[in-house]
Order: sequence, then structure tokens, then C-alpha cells
Amino acid sequence: MSAKGVGFAVIQTVFEGADENTFEKLRVNQLKYALPVAFGQDEPPAGATLPTFMEDYRTRGTPWFSVMDAGGRIVFSDFHLDADQLVKGLELV
Repeated sequence: MSAKGVGFAVIQTVFEGADENTFEKLRVNQLKYALPVAFGQDEPPAGATLPTFMEDYRTRGTPWFSVMDAGGRIVFSDFHLDADQLVKGLELV
């Protein structure tokens, strides 16, 4: 979908289970599920409880699905990926 200006990424937001949800395991999971997309790790800054992505975009757990337009505006954000809502959000962009 990159030809249409659409990109995908996985962000592991570590808000619990920091010993298990490590940066080193990102590649293992990427290969396990054969996901040919960028992976990133977001741990809470020193003294914070939540990772910055969760704070900035008000996500509430995992898995969480966020879709942004090219300007960084959230067009879809929910715990469940509802295909109809996603398509509707993308049509508004």
C-alpha cells in the first residue's frame, strides 16, 4: 500500500511486563508473525508510568490500533480493529 501513501508500523508500548516485553523480543515477534513492517519500542521515560505514545495519543492497552493521516491526526483509535470504522476514517482523509 506504500504506492498509495499508506505505511504500517508496530509500536510496542511497555506499560507492564517490562521484563518480558523487551526490545530484543521485537525481532522475534516480527519473524514469528511474518510482519514485513517497521517495529519500534516505547518504554516509559524515567519517572513516568506510561510510554509517550500512550500519553500522547491516549491509548489504553494492547493490542491497540491507531491510524494517523499524513498530518499526524488520528483517524482511528480503538482496542478492536473494526474494518468498517477504519475504512470510514480513511475515506475522510
